[in-house]
Amino acid sequence: MKNRYDNIFWGILLILAAGLTLAQQQGLTGKFTPQFWALAFAGLSLVFFIRYLLAGVRLWGWLFPVCIFLTISSMVWLATSHNYRDATIAAPFFGAIAVPFLVAFAIDFRKNWWALIPAFAFILFGVVVIFGDRLPGEVIGAGFMFAIAIPFLTIYFVNRRYGWALIPGFIMLAVGAITLLGSFLNQWMGGTVLCLIALPFGYVYFKQGRWWALIPTGILASIGVNALLTVPLLGSFAQSTIPTGIMFLGWAATFGWLWRQREKSPTAWARIPALVCGVLAALLVVIGSLTTYGITVALIAGGLVLIYFGVRPGKDIPTQ
Repeated sequence: MKNRYDNIFWGILLILAAGLTLAQQQGLTGKFTPQFWALAFAGLSLVFFIRYLLAGVRLWGWLFPVCIFLTISSMVWLATSHNYRDATIAAPFFGAIAVPFLVAFAIDFRKNWWALIPAFAFILFGVVVIFGDRLPGEVIGAGFMFAIAIPFLTIYFVNRRYGWALIPGFIMLAVGAITLLGSFLNQWMGGTVLCLIALPFGYVYFKQGRWWALIPTGILASIGVNALLTVPLLGSFAQSTIPTGIMFLGWAATFGWLWRQREKSPTAWARIPALVCGVLAALLVVIGSLTTYGITVALIAGGLVLIYFGVRPGKDIPTQ
C-alpha cells in the first residue's frame, strides 16, 4: 500500500513538471524568474512535508527534501529580493540538513543516538561559514571535537548503561579542550592529554566495575605523569631515570591491583607484569637516587609506603 501511494505521489509530481515545461515551451508562460523558483522550491517543500505527515512522523527521512527545498527557496529569495551576496547565505543549508537528524534523535533517542553526530557536525559547518573569517583555527578545531563529543556524552547521560560512550566522548572533549588551551599549556600538553584520556577509563572501572578498564587507566595515566615529569623546566630531575621509574611503578601498581581482584575477575595473570614492572621501577629509582633529587624522591616514596602499611586495616592478632 505504501509503495502504491509513493508511485502516485511521484507520478503526480512528474506530470506537473511536464505540464509546466510544455506550457513554457509553448509560450503560455513567461520566462521563469528567480521569484518563481523561490515559490516553486517552497511549494516542493510543502508537498514533501505533506508526504512526510502522511507517511508518519517516524519516517524522518522525508524531512530532508522538506528542509533542503525550503532552504533553497529562502536563499533564492534573499539573493534576489534583498540582493544578498555574502557567503553566509549558504549557512542555513547546513542547518537544514541537521534538522532531520535532530528529529530522528528526538523520536527515539535510545536507538538513534548516533544521529546527533552528523547533526552537530552540520551545525558546526554552518557556524564556520558564518564566523570562519573571524575565529582562530584553534577554536574551529576544538569546535569539531566538541561536536563529536557531545553525542557520546548525551547518550551516556540518557542511559547510564552505555558507559562505553564516555570513552570516545571524553577523549574528544579532552582533545578539544587541549586544542583551545594549547598555546597556554605548551610543553605540558602531551602529559595533560594522556591523563585526561585516562579519566573516562577510570570512571568505567570504578563506577561500573569493568576490570579491563583499569589497564588503560593506569598505563595512560602513568605515561602522562612521566611526560609531565620530563619537561625541561624540571632541570636535572627530568633527565634522570626517576620519571621512568615512576611510570613503571604506576604500571606495577595497576597490575598489582588487578591481581588482588583475581577472586572475582579473571586477573590472576596480572601478577607477572606487576612483578616485572615493579623490579624495573625499583632499579630505575635506585639508579636515579644517585642524584640529590633522587634521594628526595626515594625518601618520600619510602615514607608513603610506611604510612600506607600503618593506616591500612589489618587482621587482629588474638591474644592468649
